[in-house]
Amino acid sequence: MLGFSLWFESLRGTQAELVALPAGNVVPAPDSLPSAQLTTVGLNGLTAWRGLADLKLAAGETLVVTGASGSVGGFAVELAAARGFTVIGVVRDDQKHDALELGASAVVSAGDAELGAAVREILPDGADALLDTASIAGPALAAIRDGGKYVTVTAVPAAERGIDVFRSGGRMDAAALRTLADMAAAGQLHTPVAHSYSVDDVRVAYEAFTKRSGRGRLVLTFAES
Repeated sequence: MLGFSLWFESLRGTQAELVALPAGNVVPAPDSLPSAQLTTVGLNGLTAWRGLADLKLAAGETLVVTGASGSVGGFAVELAAARGFTVIGVVRDDQKHDALELGASAVVSAGDAELGAAVREILPDGADALLDTASIAGPALAAIRDGGKYVTVTAVPAAERGIDVFRSGGRMDAAALRTLADMAAAGQLHTPVAHSYSVDDVRVAYEAFTKRSGRGRLVLTFAES
């Protein structure tokens, strides 16, 4: 089974051997996907799913994703590409190949102040929308056309040029969670695990989290009872 808890609202965490969740927060999990990889799907996948849903784009429209090879951004790129959007990924130089592999049509690597100019070398009029998973905020608006859309998972900048600016975030959606898990099991979503730590090494895991770079999630494992 695969469960989800929006801990910062419910204060119900899931880093424990046993977790009680409402029945509506649990869905069947594919047997073919290892548990460690399944853990990467919930919050990250649902956050990306919700952000794309809130943008209400149509196939063929253009979307910029910042942090395009990250935990949320990577899922967003794959989901957006699967829905027929033209995706431009914003990543570090050493992550360009990763973003292209995930389905981005093009990638840019630029400082926050240069992001708009870099995107407009590809899309002179700007993108239809931007999903900001890297907390770039205000400078990211320069990459969007007049009247476009901007959604973020963190701080919302002041709007300009008629751009619709709003915040999004992961919410429990059983149908979406089941779809995400099935896509991951089918290889349509990448769920890389950089390292698994026993709960006995939780301090080491959190120290590694603060220093991590590159692709892959860090996972805590518990002994089965």
